Amino acid sequence: MADRDERLLALTDLLLGAVYADGKLRDAEEEAVREQLRTVLGELTEDIEERIKTFPVGTFDVEATARRFAEDPPVSRRKLLELLAAVRDADGEIDLSEDAYMRRVAEAVGLKPEDYADLTLDYEVEALRASAASLAQPPPVPDDAR
Repeated sequence: MADRDERLLALTDLLLGAVYADGKLRDAEEEAVREQLRTVLGELTEDIEERIKTFPVGTFDVEATARRFAEDPPVSRRKLLELLAAVRDADGEIDLSEDAYMRRVAEAVGLKPEDYADLTLDYEVEALRASAASLAQPPPVPDDAR
């Protein structure tokens, strides 16, 4: 029973990590954590409620916590990412730090990018940088305007 309790606390931590990934706690996201945990547990225990209130944001080790699930079947690891995505989406915003968090968890549990690509943003960092850099440059002046 203790191992199950520890896994549930680890799951709670990973879900809360998704809440704090963008540095902002939003009530909708915290409630989404409770909703997702209710789908797993039915009812939240005192330990889970206490963890939600006292989550150690500054000392949370994402990779170490996620690796607890690395030996689970692929479908279970995928389900973990789906739970994280539900929490991430709860506030109606997705930012790059939340996406990076999802990718860190996915890598730590041993999923390949193609196993969860539909749950993360599809972007090329270099293309984004080049596009953003082009905004700083004045537009070229046509030859006939000189």
